[in-house]
Amino acid sequence: MKTLNTLLLCFLGLPTFLSAQTAIRIPMGQNIDMSKELQVSQVVEDIRFIPLETSADCFLDQDISKIEVFDNMIFISDYKYIYTFDLNGKFLRRIGKQGRGPGEYSPPGFQTFLIDKENKQLIIFDMMSKRMIVYDFKGKFIRNKTIDFLPGPMEWINAESFAVYNMGFTYEKEPWHDFYILDKEGETLRKNKFAKLADKKYGLVVYPPIFYTYQGKTRYKNPHENIIYEIGDSKKPTPVYFIDYGKYEKYSNEDDVQIRIKNNVGINRSNPKSFEKIGILGLSETDDFLFIFYGHQEKRKVAVYDKKENSFNQLLGKEGDLFGLNDDLYGGIPLFPKNGILNGILYTHIDIHELKEYMIGASGADPLLKKIAESANESDNPIVVIATLKQ
Repeated sequence: MKTLNTLLLCFLGLPTFLSAQTAIRIPMGQNIDMSKELQVSQVVEDIRFIPLETSADCFLDQDISKIEVFDNMIFISDYKYIYTFDLNGKFLRRIGKQGRGPGEYSPPGFQTFLIDKENKQLIIFDMMSKRMIVYDFKGKFIRNKTIDFLPGPMEWINAESFAVYNMGFTYEKEPWHDFYILDKEGETLRKNKFAKLADKKYGLVVYPPIFYTYQGKTRYKNPHENIIYEIGDSKKPTPVYFIDYGKYEKYSNEDDVQIRIKNNVGINRSNPKSFEKIGILGLSETDDFLFIFYGHQEKRKVAVYDKKENSFNQLLGKEGDLFGLNDDLYGGIPLFPKNGILNGILYTHIDIHELKEYMIGASGADPLLKKIAESANESDNPIVVIATLKQ
């Protein structure tokens, strides 16, 4: 019986083992202390810095979930609202409003948004009420659609369908469906069955699921796995990368938080056993590099996997305590695609306070950046950075 159980567990674990073997291995854990410098000119050919108008109607939270430019407008989400600005940073409007009625969403009920370019509409999901909500670009409510799972991050698969992560999948009975493919009307086209291993403990995680696009294809990482998949029209995602955590792998099953119940009230706190755990926070990719934003040892760090050299390194800026691509074009703060790479554009944002502090000792900075720093107040909205990738 013991031999039979061992064989059964090996069989159940075989799909994930094979996926890891067929994917490109990223030696992250083995090289986590290695660092290198990259110049922004190695990745992008042009950068545009856009200070955003600041007012009571458009005061953004510093935690920005998404930035995208389309139809000469900048769309921004800060988990509370979706805002639109023109390409000079002038505030245009706020999309929708908070509430539980038709066309309203419940903060922090939504994670991000999608732009339906064909119909010039915005799609969001309200997790609290399990609804898909659609607006036009002027903020007019179009329709609601109730769904049967807890919606999280999402990304287009093709022009007619998109993937939405199921935030509640770890609490459901089998089969576990970690993401759904929906059409523009919110109808379910198919569900992805997560390859749960019978002998593996899945810890309580605070790290997010991640969708991103590369060369027109959608890629995906579940917070419970080391594998980055490509989602296509086939039924099963295809493994692309296997992130090897090395000696830190043994911490992957640890709960990120400890939950205690006292007087029928739940209290949570950080789990000290997860201090050495590696958690991926964001991914974006170019033809030469895979950029990795991650948490480790209670710090947020940025790194790069060089696809040609098959190497992993921290992205270390010239100052030693700043991380990202050294801005050798404008002499500004090191840049990193915090908000992703989409359609040949690298998106990120800079906090005004950080820019002002950096400019104190940046003698070689471009006059444009100096002017932005000098004229802005520390309480102003962040600066949107739009960088065009090198072809």
